[in-house]
Amino acid sequence: MTMMEMKTQLGFTLIEVLVALILFAIGMLGLAKLQLEAHQNSRYSSQRTEITTAASNLIERMRANLPAVNADKYVYSSQSDGLPAAVTGCDESNACGSSYELAQHDLRQWLFAIDQSIPAINTSGSINNDIHIQVCRDSTPTVARPSAPGSNINCDGLLDQWTIYIDWLEHSEAEDKFKPQRQTLSFIP
Repeated sequence: MTMMEMKTQLGFTLIEVLVALILFAIGMLGLAKLQLEAHQNSRYSSQRTEITTAASNLIERMRANLPAVNADKYVYSSQSDGLPAAVTGCDESNACGSSYELAQHDLRQWLFAIDQSIPAINTSGSINNDIHIQVCRDSTPTVARPSAPGSNINCDGLLDQWTIYIDWLEHSEAEDKFKPQRQTLSFIP
């Protein structure tokens, strides 16, 4: 056997193995980041779906109580009205005494449903300051992202078009800051 035949390489060198491991680790980190972003976007999407479903529920409640809608008993602003008081004797087993009581009951139940998606109600029973919810007559609803919860809402009270605004602060983990978000639904009863 000659010296040339002995130097023939039969496997990988340690440097080649380390380079391959580093490339593999970088690829795994990229996949982990992608998985984290997919999970975050899925959570945001689920939250928006729940908010839209809750708003649709209020729309159906309003359509079932047209006397209160026509009398503007569903007009609501979380900044000025707070959490509506509980109506005694008005629940799933007992009918409410008036269309106004039913409207108050509907708004309260709806706010508790919203609270399941975004933390809308504090432990003290008041509305969270980072959230603004408004139900009003608005002929020109604003659907653009607000600069802050509750901004750029002009409930003009014109026409029969009702609009439900739900504004909240959503945490962006990528930028590590809170961004205002808005969900708007409009309907004509």
